[in-house]
Amino acid sequence: MNIEKTIPALITNRIKKYQSKILFQRRDGWSWKQITWLDFERDIKSMASFLLDLGFGSGDAAITVSPNRMECLFTEVAVCFLGGVAIPMEGDEFLERIEELAKGVRIKFIFTADATIANRVITLFKSFPDLGKIIIFSYNDLGKDDRIIPYASVLKFGLLKRKQLEDSLTKTSEGVSPDSPAVIFYEPGSNGKVSEKKVAHLDLIEALHLMAKTYPFIGEEDQSFSCLPLASPFEKFINYLALYMGSRIVMAETREDFFEDILEVKPTVVFETRNGLEDICSRVLSDAGEKSGGEKLRRDLGNRIKYVLTDSPPKDWIKNLFSKSGASIIEVPELNKLGKL
Repeated sequence: MNIEKTIPALITNRIKKYQSKILFQRRDGWSWKQITWLDFERDIKSMASFLLDLGFGSGDAAITVSPNRMECLFTEVAVCFLGGVAIPMEGDEFLERIEELAKGVRIKFIFTADATIANRVITLFKSFPDLGKIIIFSYNDLGKDDRIIPYASVLKFGLLKRKQLEDSLTKTSEGVSPDSPAVIFYEPGSNGKVSEKKVAHLDLIEALHLMAKTYPFIGEEDQSFSCLPLASPFEKFINYLALYMGSRIVMAETREDFFEDILEVKPTVVFETRNGLEDICSRVLSDAGEKSGGEKLRRDLGNRIKYVLTDSPPKDWIKNLFSKSGASIIEVPELNKLGKL
C-alpha cells in the first residue's frame, strides 16, 4: 500500500531511505559535481526556510520561468513543502500574460533563469501587490536592484534561518493537504482561451505510484538523463519519477549540453518528448547512413541506454532507429493526464 499522499511525505521518506546516496550530478567546469539526497534535503529546506521567513505559506504561488534544471526542480519541491503552488511557465508565455497574471494570482515569488524576464518584472513590480522577490538562477547580468536575488544567496540566507524555523517547517510540511494543488498549468484551448489545470499532491503521487508498478524495470541503480525546456506536465513531472524510484538524475539545460554531457553521463534511461526524439534522430542521421544509424545513435547517447520514456508515440522511423540501437521507447501517458480543468 502506498502510504505517501503528498510531495513533502514522498521526499522526506526518500531522504530517510537514501541519505548519502548520489541523487544528482551536474557539470561544474571540467568536472562533475555530485549531490546526495542529504544535499538535496539541505537545499530544499534552506529554500523553504527563506520563503517561510518572508511570509510564504499555504495557497501562495511562486512562478518558475525556466527550462527544467536542477534549481528549478529544487524550487518547486520547496514550494510544495510549504503548501504553496508552483506555476511553471515558458518565457514567451509569461511575458505575454504577465499583466493578466498580476491581477489574477497571488504571486509571492518569481524564479527565473533569464535576466530579461527579471528586468521585465521589475518594470511592472507595482502591478504585483503580493510579490516579495525575484530570484534568478544565475549571477550573469545581475543588476543592482535589491528586489532581484541570486539563487545561491537565497540558499545561504535560508540555511541561516533554518535552525530557528525547523519546527515550523516540519509542522507546515506535515500539514499539507493531499487534495491541495501542488502545481498549476495554464494551457491554451482550441477557442483561444487559456485554461487552468490544477494538479493536487495526491493526484501526482498516485500517478507516480502507478508508474512505478507499470515500469518496474526502472530502479534506483539507473542513471536518468533529460533535456526538457518546456512547461508541460510530462516535462515537469517525469523527473519526479526518478525521485520516486531513487534513480540518479542529470538534467541538461540545452540541446548542445545534451549531446556533450550524455557521453560522460552514460545514462541507462532517457526522458524525452516526441519532438525531442525527432530532433535527436535527425541530428544522428545527418551524418550517418541508414544501416549504421542505430549503432551511431547508441554511441551518441552514451552506449548504455536501455529505455526512453516519452510523452507520446514517436514516428515509426524513430521507433525503428531506437530499436536498432538496442533501446526501447516507452510512452508514459499518465503525466499529461494529470490535472482538472
